[in-house]
Amino acid sequence: MAHAQDTSPLDLSGYDFLDFGASKGGCIDFAISRLGGRKGLGVDNDPKKIEQMREAGYDCIAADATGDRFPSRAVRFVTMSHFLEHLPNQDAVRAALAIGARTARDFLFIQGPYFDGDDYLRSLGLKFYWSDWHGHRCHVTTQLLATMLDSLGLRHYMMMARKTVETSDDPAIHPLSSPRDQSAYVAGDHPPKPSIAFGRPLYHEMVCLVRLRRFVGWQQVLDARRGCSHIGGTLPARSRWQWWRQG
Repeated sequence: MAHAQDTSPLDLSGYDFLDFGASKGGCIDFAISRLGGRKGLGVDNDPKKIEQMREAGYDCIAADATGDRFPSRAVRFVTMSHFLEHLPNQDAVRAALAIGARTARDFLFIQGPYFDGDDYLRSLGLKFYWSDWHGHRCHVTTQLLATMLDSLGLRHYMMMARKTVETSDDPAIHPLSSPRDQSAYVAGDHPPKPSIAFGRPLYHEMVCLVRLRRFVGWQQVLDARRGCSHIGGTLPARSRWQWWRQG
């Protein structure tokens, strides 16, 4: 007989942030060391990952990050690191963003693979290795993410990108003939690829900071990913102090 699904509100007392799609706990460590978090709770729906996290000393619960069990304004912030692209469709991505924004008081921290260059690379006979992973079911570009944030009324956000990819010699680049589900390119193990200098900026990772209200500590959030390129959003590419003053 099927068990009834638990729909009771989660007890988040004692935690000041949540990590959606917690996996192995790396983003919890990052949130404590760089984002000002004190105690985080991982949220995942994979029993094996939950068990691994608990064995490693992290707090983690089994819950659907697109569900309704998260109480409003229960934590300071929510992180979503390499999580959204694993959701089944855009409706689920939008739901996760909405739940995160409802549960957090101060901000959302989002990061994931850079998908914006997929069409450009395809025109050159190339691809990012992560762009055809079977597990990456929803390619969340910065444009798609911005559209969803705007539709949810989340008007204060900054899009950034990390780790520039300047040429096809970068190990992140594969020829289209490479099999799916690969990682870094290795000559000899993978089909040959041309050496091309790219005519537009490409990156390894997208980072989005969503500010939900003005709060002390936004400066620390801005500084968490140093060395990023500002590539869009509603917060202007000015000094960090101006972002705080005018955001």
